[in-house]
Amino acid sequence: MRFQYPSSFLKLLLVGFAFAIVPLLWVFANANIAFDHLAKQSQITISNAVITTRSGRVLQEQLSLMERSSKQYFVLQDNVLFNNYNQAHIKFDDAISQLEALANSPSQHKNLQLLSAKTSQLHQSILGSKSTNSADLGFLNSFSQITQLVESIVQENNLAIDAASSQLTLTVQHTQKKLFMQSLVLIPLALLVAGAITYLLARPIKRMDAAIRHLGKGEYDQPIAIDGPGDLRLLGQRLDWLRTELKEVDEQKQQFLRHVSHELKTPLTAIREATELLYDGIGGTLSAQQSEITLILRENSIRLQRMIENLLNYTRMESIEAKLTLEKLDLSVVINKVIHAHALSIRNKELSIETNYNVKTVIADEEKLTIILDNLISNAVKYTPQQGLISVQTRFEKETWMIDVKDNGPGLAELDPAQLFDPFYRGNTLHKSLIGSSGLGLTIAKDLVNAHQGIIKLAESSQGAHFIISIPKLEIK
Repeated sequence: MRFQYPSSFLKLLLVGFAFAIVPLLWVFANANIAFDHLAKQSQITISNAVITTRSGRVLQEQLSLMERSSKQYFVLQDNVLFNNYNQAHIKFDDAISQLEALANSPSQHKNLQLLSAKTSQLHQSILGSKSTNSADLGFLNSFSQITQLVESIVQENNLAIDAASSQLTLTVQHTQKKLFMQSLVLIPLALLVAGAITYLLARPIKRMDAAIRHLGKGEYDQPIAIDGPGDLRLLGQRLDWLRTELKEVDEQKQQFLRHVSHELKTPLTAIREATELLYDGIGGTLSAQQSEITLILRENSIRLQRMIENLLNYTRMESIEAKLTLEKLDLSVVINKVIHAHALSIRNKELSIETNYNVKTVIADEEKLTIILDNLISNAVKYTPQQGLISVQTRFEKETWMIDVKDNGPGLAELDPAQLFDPFYRGNTLHKSLIGSSGLGLTIAKDLVNAHQGIIKLAESSQGAHFIISIPKLEIK
């Protein structure tokens, strides 16, 4: 089932915040209600316990006062003592009424009713004896039975208070467990919702980031479609429009480079042929100064031809994926052939070429390997000073064959390596010449090394430039 995004990024944020916070608010509100209920129940329990305890103590005190005052009255016939008895009796009855209002069990009600009945019966006997001045005071023995009943009621009340306290403790524990279980379920749920919303927010942004990175790398073939809130989808459409525009501009650039390179080759071929004829003396014997000028024309026409070929190679690799034609090659033969192609320039600058071949045969594409070596060796020849040294070595290292090309020229500026393999980049230390380089040689070399699943890098060097090519062992399929 496909998730339907809201119409805007802000709405998605608000919806996500709401879904994440609602479970937490529910837990908080439920905990608040539970604690409020516990507080009220605790207050009621404590209040009832205090009233019950106080009433029980009043029963005991007033009963003792009633017994003492009544017995003293019948001995001394003092009305003050009888009034004390009456007041104690009233307080005793009030205490019974309070206990009956708080009694929860049938046993408590029954004992309190029995106590009230016995006390009333005794009270009537006391009143009757007072009015008749009877000498029979046997009814006063009922105080002992009433005292035992009061003790029983007080003990039962204490047990009821203990039971209520235990019940409150159980209720607190149950509430704590209930809240813990709710938190155990709802907090992970809130985190899950927050994670889901984060994913829904991050997914379109991540896809947008990937789309922008593809555009930055010049990859324009994959359409851009952002599935997200309405404003992000609109931004994705704008990015796709930008992609099509950049693709069209890139195609126009490639077409322009192909046309320009092709159109330049025709007059350049004529210039080279004419220069070769002059250099070979076909048009007549040349003076020493004329020969020098002709040599300059010849070398620079060769350089210009190489620049045009680099442009053609670059545009061809940009338009189609470089495919390898792998075969078994004698690496030293390929390197020597490239060095021999630059023999004239090497001889004119009186350069020394130092070779050390520790690798015999490799599996590679001969044409592309030749282009890689030609770009590196031509740069070394170009930038090595008069009577300088160029070193070319091959070696094996951990199932990888490597080629080192070093020179003792001016080297590269500190900031050059970061952009060294970028198209059309020209280092800051390149010497000035009649015709500058195109800045594509190292870019082409890097692309062709990558096609061989290898790496080309600029190594640290105390003088000059030191390039290392590392290519793993390949198999012919």
